Amino acid sequence: MKQILFLIGIAFITPVSHAAFFQCTNYAGETVFKDSECSDDETLEQKIDPESLSNRNSVFTPVADNSNPLGKNLLKNSAFENKLLDWIIPLGVTWSSNGGSNNSGALMIQASKPPDDKYIHETVVAQCIILNNGSKFELAAEFKSLETPSKVHANRANVIWYESTDCTTGGQWGAYIEPKKYVSSWQKLSRKNLTPALGAKAAKITIVQNGRYSNNGKGHWDNINFMATEVFDQSENNTGDKIDNSLTLRPGVSYVLNGEFNKDITSWRPGWKTEWSGIQGDSFPGSAKVTAQSKSGSIGKGAFSQCVNFGANSIFELGASFKRDESSTQKGGGRLRLTWRAKQNCHGASKTTSKSADPQDISGWQRLKINGLRVPEDAQSATIEIIQSVVGKGEFIVYWDDIYFKAVE
Repeated sequence: MKQILFLIGIAFITPVSHAAFFQCTNYAGETVFKDSECSDDETLEQKIDPESLSNRNSVFTPVADNSNPLGKNLLKNSAFENKLLDWIIPLGVTWSSNGGSNNSGALMIQASKPPDDKYIHETVVAQCIILNNGSKFELAAEFKSLETPSKVHANRANVIWYESTDCTTGGQWGAYIEPKKYVSSWQKLSRKNLTPALGAKAAKITIVQNGRYSNNGKGHWDNINFMATEVFDQSENNTGDKIDNSLTLRPGVSYVLNGEFNKDITSWRPGWKTEWSGIQGDSFPGSAKVTAQSKSGSIGKGAFSQCVNFGANSIFELGASFKRDESSTQKGGGRLRLTWRAKQNCHGASKTTSKSADPQDISGWQRLKINGLRVPEDAQSATIEIIQSVVGKGEFIVYWDDIYFKAVE
């Protein structure tokens, strides 16, 4: 059964939907999956017909384990003792019987150098696991590469949270671990206290190599561990506070404090250089002035934000006014977005909405609006975020005004 699962993974991630695949063993004893026949110095193990597997993709869905996940590695075949079984792999990824940290099995990725274009080219190995009742997690792994990459993020292991148990819907970035750049021996990597996104039921662990930055190096991965370090107390309501009806405002009334910036920028948490302007304003004078500055390349980060608690409302609208300062010495951009939080005062698990509003590169005041922001189950607060960027050396100066967050239902 494990062999079938592995082959199905190949059939559904390759763009060649009708060609046969070949499982070969090379001179070093490594297993390689190819879309061409084995070479003269390789041994053919089996020829695979993907069409014969296409109607069995449903068995790839992870099976829920109701046992306590605390301290238990949720990944299957994490030490690669059973070749590459239980992992979804692309063509070209290899297995070594003795390339691991203790001369044991290992996963090896050697991404080919991509064309010189604007796209990201990555070789990705993945496995989906169900979180059960875990509330905090740790990701750990061992890595080795003899070649020094051109950029430190050439090799990474990532966590992506999903709302569906088969890792197909509701995906949100979680965290990553990456090796140090100039170390050629085995490195132990880990990241702790990983909190799942709001509403997440599963996580996809991906092992990634960027072909442009890996310097043709072969990344060795071994002993990948993803385990729960804390679990929910099932005797309590841990998904968030109970709805506080005293916080509920009638539809049309903004939850934002000092969204008009009439006198100052109080109630907002600044990130980038943010100050009050008593001259500029959309409806009336008064706005938040943000200066995004760079000494070299492109930079983007949070400009300012505010946390709002809300009650029983279910659908919201978020809006703001934006204007660029014509004295800016560089172009740039901005973004208005929202992140839901499980508990009041923006604590607990979070979920960033897929909807956002970006201003256009035009003069004068423009009004941004995001409709249909539906509150996720168990969310009790939200962070309103203003993000600012500058595309190169210089300053991009903008004004924000009349920020509101109001219920429509």
